[in-house]
Amino acid sequence: MIKSLKKIACLAGLVLGFAAADSVAADTLSIWVMDNGLGSKIAVNRLAKKFYRETGTPVKVTSLTWNEAFDRISRTLADSNAFAPDVIQLGSTWVPHFAAAGHVRPIDYLMAEIDSARFLDEGLRSTHIFGRPEFYAVPWFIDVRGFFVNERLWQQLGFDESDIESYPQFLGVMRTIASADLVTAAGVKVTPFALPGKDDWAGQQSMAPFIWSHGGDFIVPSDSGYRSSLLDSNTLVGLSLYAKIMGDPHMAPYSLSENSSDNANGFVRSERVFHYGTSELIKQLDYPEKSGGLANSSIAKDGIKVLSLPSGPNGKSSFMGGSHLALCNKIDSSKYALAERLLVYLLRADNIDAYSRQVGFLPADRSILHIWNRDARYSKIVASLDHCRSFPNIPEWGEVEKVLVGMSNSIGNLCAKTGNLKRRSALLAKVVYDAHVKINEILGHSETLNEPETLHRIQHFFLQEYQEVYPKNSTEFISRGELPTVDEFTYRIVSFKVLGVVVAGFLVVCVFIVIRYRKRKKK
Repeated sequence: MIKSLKKIACLAGLVLGFAAADSVAADTLSIWVMDNGLGSKIAVNRLAKKFYRETGTPVKVTSLTWNEAFDRISRTLADSNAFAPDVIQLGSTWVPHFAAAGHVRPIDYLMAEIDSARFLDEGLRSTHIFGRPEFYAVPWFIDVRGFFVNERLWQQLGFDESDIESYPQFLGVMRTIASADLVTAAGVKVTPFALPGKDDWAGQQSMAPFIWSHGGDFIVPSDSGYRSSLLDSNTLVGLSLYAKIMGDPHMAPYSLSENSSDNANGFVRSERVFHYGTSELIKQLDYPEKSGGLANSSIAKDGIKVLSLPSGPNGKSSFMGGSHLALCNKIDSSKYALAERLLVYLLRADNIDAYSRQVGFLPADRSILHIWNRDARYSKIVASLDHCRSFPNIPEWGEVEKVLVGMSNSIGNLCAKTGNLKRRSALLAKVVYDAHVKINEILGHSETLNEPETLHRIQHFFLQEYQEVYPKNSTEFISRGELPTVDEFTYRIVSFKVLGVVVAGFLVVCVFIVIRYRKRKKK
């Protein structure tokens, strides 16, 4: 009994501790933000102090980790919003979810003062719930996935950006790099690329360029809302290419044992030539190692070059996410007007620029982007915004995303454990089929599928070979000389086969003649 009372007392203490941590003085505003990388806490605290100097209103800043943020925000806003913050940072795909639940309030009446024309259309799209006009948030910064290359290795290999204009060319370049005798200063073999194939939360962001550039998508509008498009042919072509790279032991050998963070670390150590990551990587080069930065790293010495992503049949595509600022719906509305002042203040162009420059994510403001575009380090990433896409702005997307994360991790797991291509393709087909069914259940879309026939159709895509076009110019680093193009390679295979048939036929004829000759001699 005493032990039970002690446990209850401890739990009560924890609850009161959380309440105390979340509570603020009557004249103080509260803002919750995520840890957005090196310098983010310093940057937001500077803005809070500056707001206090300008208005006389103190601001309490609470920093959450991304791992805990969604669950903690959900619990706080759903259970008792007495301790909810006044202003809150939300991932761009989270806005429709919390807006549909009534946890953040519409802010249409503020958009003229904020000037919504300053922001990119793709960023503004996720401030709405699909099909509804109300604004529930405003873009703060943009999280754009860039395609980085180790500049020293790139120059050493003698490649040009035109060598990876298309996905077949990109595969050929990776195959060429894999055959090169490249090692780091520590003696580690340099590999071409890596995808997050193990226990990662961003697999859907890595899959997106492959799928979108081939004309596919994760979900698409239907007569009654949305439906899964995982089984659409264009989507399956992109997925099969994604799985091909992930499962290739030469092009991306560490994909099956790494997540996104591991991928980035391998690139930072100059053990990878290519990396698909976020723009904050560039900013980290400005921070010393003692601060957690990369100023003394191998990649800082080698240099980072930003390239355009390869094109597919549907052009170039890259993922664009980011974070928005919103106003919480609270029981006590006495500080609503002050919260609105803080929101407008944080979204001023000068303050957006100050925060973005500290963390390295692109600013959401068009006018500031024009300034960033003059910096050679960011110009290619800014230019990529023309072909960037965000995920659908529907309340159900969070649940859909969980299914996609599970699917991408399962693809990595299967590629790691299943060597036989036919067996692997059958298992991959089942993973995609199951994900398709789950997503349609979440979206409330019904359809009738013949499972055996559908699985056979999906498997066909994973069994197809994807063309590889090798670069024309070899270098002294390619141990086996210049690699042929796919057409030349196919021609050589066919030629060898024909020659083999001719030689075999000739030998058969010779043997036949020898046997006949011996028989006649015996007679």
